Amino acid sequence: SGRMMMPMRHQPDRSQQQQLQTSHHSQQHVQYSGRFPSQQNILHLISLVAPSPHVGSPGAYAEQLQQTHLPKPRQRRSIKNMTPEEQHQFRLEQQARGRQPNGHGPHPHGPQHAGPPPGYMLPSMPVRPPPPPVIKYPIEDTDISPKNNGVVRPPLKALPEIDSSAVGALLEVWNTLNVQAEVYVLDSFTFDDFVAAMRFQHADIKCELLEEMFCAVLKQLVTAQGTIEAELLRSLVLNEDDTPDESTEATPNESKASTPAVDDVPARSTRSRLSQVENAQQATPEPLIPHKAKEVLQGFDWKSALAHREVEDGGWQMILVAVLYQLSRLPSQSESCDRVLAFLAPLDVSPADDPKELVRSRFVQMDVRLRTAALQAITLLSVTTKTLKKFLEQCSEDQTDVRKKKLELQRERKTAIEDLTNKERERSALAPITLPPSPTVEIPADADTVMDTTEGSIATNGAGSSEPEEDAPTANRSLRRSNNDRKRKRDEETARRNAEEQKRKQAAALEEKKKKQYAALVRDCELLKERIMDLEARIADCDDDLREADVQRTKLLGKDRFCNRYYWFERNGQPFGGLPSSSTSTRGYANGRIWVQGPDDLEREGFIDLPKDLQAVYRAHWGMTVPERRQQEEGLTTLKTAHEWGFYETPDELDSLIGWLDDRGEREKKLRREFFEWREKITTYMRAYKAYNDNEAARRLEAEEEPKKGIATRRQTQESEITAKERCMDWRNTMVMDEQKRLHSVNPVKKPTRKEAAAAAKAAAPSAMIGRSGKPLTRQ
Repeated sequence: SGRMMMPMRHQPDRSQQQQLQTSHHSQQHVQYSGRFPSQQNILHLISLVAPSPHVGSPGAYAEQLQQTHLPKPRQRRSIKNMTPEEQHQFRLEQQARGRQPNGHGPHPHGPQHAGPPPGYMLPSMPVRPPPPPVIKYPIEDTDISPKNNGVVRPPLKALPEIDSSAVGALLEVWNTLNVQAEVYVLDSFTFDDFVAAMRFQHADIKCELLEEMFCAVLKQLVTAQGTIEAELLRSLVLNEDDTPDESTEATPNESKASTPAVDDVPARSTRSRLSQVENAQQATPEPLIPHKAKEVLQGFDWKSALAHREVEDGGWQMILVAVLYQLSRLPSQSESCDRVLAFLAPLDVSPADDPKELVRSRFVQMDVRLRTAALQAITLLSVTTKTLKKFLEQCSEDQTDVRKKKLELQRERKTAIEDLTNKERERSALAPITLPPSPTVEIPADADTVMDTTEGSIATNGAGSSEPEEDAPTANRSLRRSNNDRKRKRDEETARRNAEEQKRKQAAALEEKKKKQYAALVRDCELLKERIMDLEARIADCDDDLREADVQRTKLLGKDRFCNRYYWFERNGQPFGGLPSSSTSTRGYANGRIWVQGPDDLEREGFIDLPKDLQAVYRAHWGMTVPERRQQEEGLTTLKTAHEWGFYETPDELDSLIGWLDDRGEREKKLRREFFEWREKITTYMRAYKAYNDNEAARRLEAEEEPKKGIATRRQTQESEITAKERCMDWRNTMVMDEQKRLHSVNPVKKPTRKEAAAAAKAAAPSAMIGRSGKPLTRQ
């Protein structure tokens, strides 16, 4: 009654007592090990010794104790599994807390090395810069790192004894005359023949190729009716006709003709003003004309001569001088035309005697550069004529027709390929049946065999019967019975054989039918394959026709990293080996080279010759400037301007060039693709070019060593020597001979008038026979 009441403890049952004992042993083990018991064990112990349900549930009490009294366990992480940034941050934290960098115990050198003072802000780790962006090729060619492996571009070759500035004009004229050969009515010719003809210089022997080129181009300027086709030339002639002649004398009534009119002098001017105007007029001299073309053309009607095709005996040379004189009035062409006219009609020669012979002899002595400039000037005039414009329009229409034809052929080829696929599938299905059958043992038809179904043996005519001999009546009955059985069996066997034979014949007929079907499918497949091959050949012909009809402009193969341009002139507008009907088609090639042109001024200033500040930036990045890099990677054969040209002529040089190109650059990637597309064709005609030159050199060597036979005149000997030496002498204009029956450089035969025709007929008529009496004899 007076005793203090103690709170009643919760008495655990048997299972809880066992758990408590296990927890007690584990707690002793933890204490013995010297380690702090885990949080899970403590919560388990608390749940066992928790107060009565009146105070609260064990779970709630454990959760409350966990939130208030027990610290959360810290999961330790090994420093070896950290990233370098995490390791550095961990060491700084340990140093700031006065512990060793590895986190074990205080700092060994005392608290003075324990770390920064309180309030010290730990330095943050430097942020690593982001990785550079991935380069997506292709990029600008000059932005690619230079190659310091010593590999340079293959050295370029140049035409011997010809100025590099004249090569571009030679190629332009040669390409134009070969692409528009139908317009000029000229056989195609190789570039080497063209260069040899432009070099040809002989006063007595004519080069047909040289004269035919100039005459064919000049004929395009003026028609046979006297109409000037070239628009620019027509405007120049009209302006010349409208200009009054300076040689006309002034009439006496015109008092002001002798004094020049001064427009800028006002009505009231001082004496000093007038003196300034006179000095200004005296200070502007008249332009000096470096030729006598006007005096040479005095009294020569070049339009009438060109309309009547009077081109022989220096006629086309005089027409050339007249046309160039008209073009010299243009500021853009005055320099080149004056240079040619100064050679054909020089100031120190008097043209009064025979101007035609003067111009003709001077043209014989003209060098390649001036001849090329003259031919280029008149060729550029001829491309503006209506005839050539109609030719271009016709080629465009032909391209449209060929494209339509190609589409139809492609549809037919697609249909034929589908049919071939179906036929091949059917043939494959029939192929296993038509294999040769396995060999079988045949039984002779005359053998009378009976199958014994019980024993599985064969009995022949009753021989070998195992039936024993019995008495006579029994033997007769059994004999009759066995004979009937054998007859029945023979009939059944015969019927079976007939059925098998019938089945065999049907199977053979079916197999024969399938063999015929198989043979028909094989034949159809072969026909379809031939048709597909024929269609592909016709499609390839359409591609060639499209390529040859593409005459509007010369296509470029591409550019390299330093903006050098690469050309293969046979790519479009002409056959690969020239016209098959040409007189020089046996040469087997047209140009046979890859031509390289230097960069133009805009590209050179924008990519190579950069300003000094940009060159300094490029040097800081790559260790050299763009011109230094170009000299290092191109070698000694560098083309500085667009007027300089070089070429490659062997397949090995082409392969080396392709290997030098870098497809990571924008320009060189396109160029490499074009080279890979046309490499087979290019190398084929490069080999043809080399083979012909080798054979030609051997032929000339044999011609020089061979002794001369027979007696020949001096002129014949000279002509034969020049013909054997100059390759351009083999060319003949067969196209114009087939169409017009005469050459361009030959005057047409004039049609006689009626009186002339009657007189000629009368002179050609046979005279009457005169008798002894002096009278004409009669028919009797």
